[in-house]
Amino acid sequence: MSYGSSTCRSRKGSWLISKVDENEVDQEIEQVMDDFRKDNLNGVERIKEIEHALEFCRDQLKELLNDEQIETNDTGKTKPIDIIQDTLGNLPNFVDREKKSMRKQMYFDKIVQLGLERQRIQELDGSIENEILRIEGHEFVIQSARGRHNPCCEVCMHAIWRLVQYWRRCRICGLRAHDKCAEEVRRVCAGVLAARNKFELQLNICEERSLAEQGYQCAECSASICFDGPAEQEARLCDYSGELFCPNCHWNDLWSIPARIVHNLDSTPRPVCRAIKQLLSIVDNRPLIDINESSLSLIKFHKELRRVTEIRRNFLLMKCYFVSCRTAKKLRILQYLKDHSHFVDSASTYSLRELRELLDGTILQELEDIHTVFRKHIEEECETCKGNGFFCELCNDDRILFAFTENSRNCQKCLAVYHRKCFEKRSLQCPRCDRRRKRDENTRESLTPSPEE
Repeated sequence: MSYGSSTCRSRKGSWLISKVDENEVDQEIEQVMDDFRKDNLNGVERIKEIEHALEFCRDQLKELLNDEQIETNDTGKTKPIDIIQDTLGNLPNFVDREKKSMRKQMYFDKIVQLGLERQRIQELDGSIENEILRIEGHEFVIQSARGRHNPCCEVCMHAIWRLVQYWRRCRICGLRAHDKCAEEVRRVCAGVLAARNKFELQLNICEERSLAEQGYQCAECSASICFDGPAEQEARLCDYSGELFCPNCHWNDLWSIPARIVHNLDSTPRPVCRAIKQLLSIVDNRPLIDINESSLSLIKFHKELRRVTEIRRNFLLMKCYFVSCRTAKKLRILQYLKDHSHFVDSASTYSLRELRELLDGTILQELEDIHTVFRKHIEEECETCKGNGFFCELCNDDRILFAFTENSRNCQKCLAVYHRKCFEKRSLQCPRCDRRRKRDENTRESLTPSPEE
């Protein structure tokens, strides 16, 4: 019987079931908030109470972490469990560590809980959304504490613990920083650079600069860099600008380089610095690249590019039919090109994303499908558009020709359409223009008074 009672007594006092009272930390925080209210007899807002409680929790957490660090430093390694039992057979040193560890976790959980409550109050008040911090062209907005991942601050390069730390994100370029670090941002917003008049992408492949040319300094922040030194001083090349950057300004982000696409038809992603990555991501959908006559030699070596160029020229011709067609306006048929709206304004301008998709072979089929829809409307479905077609006056073929019909040729003056072979046999002489010229001559002769009169 005595054996059983001693076993029961040992279990009740054992460190295996000894825990910190879960309400203990809550009671401490409630007491702190009560004292804070008593010190402010005129009343205090709930958010002020929460901030005071958060400060208390952080102080307690720092104290526990400092104690843990001191115990570790005493021996230079993890302190072993002292095999010194009390009267109940417990291990007091281990129990003390276990309780401190549990209290540390409780304070951390409380910080998260109070932080979420504070954010809910601020969201209801609208104080978070309306507060925009403008620095170097950036427009920093406070971000939500909820989310799967903890991003990295691009100023201090430390993790952003979104549940316990305020953080901001530029709504233009996407730069992320702690709330306290946002005012220290020195990088000009990529949106400001992209909004400048006459902004152009670098379409010449840049030569790589040497460390000596840069004075062994990062091209952005002027930090010391080298090739054979420590990791935090590693020199990293930006393939867009040809300059060298430190690891803080260059995260080995990959992006397709416009110059290599235009000159080499190479869309392979290459390492770029953070500033260039943000810039290229902003202008990725803008039609800034002109495949003009100087680069048309590439078209003959790339089948898909030749076909896309032909389709885009047809889109410009088809637009003329749709502008004068009520049915096309009612159907809003040009909305098929909503993702490529500049295709109906020019046949040579491309965005970086479009060229990348062209070289990957993903955009051609999309344009072929849209081209089929447009052509079917003009040639088969719409009587108005079909009535704007032409018969070749140089042969007996009764098929209707349109400006975009294969193997056809347009008169540059009156826009009449003929078969290519027929028109070239006629030495590019348009019978329609001949009739108009003769009619004008006859009209002038009839209006000119005779000498006898």
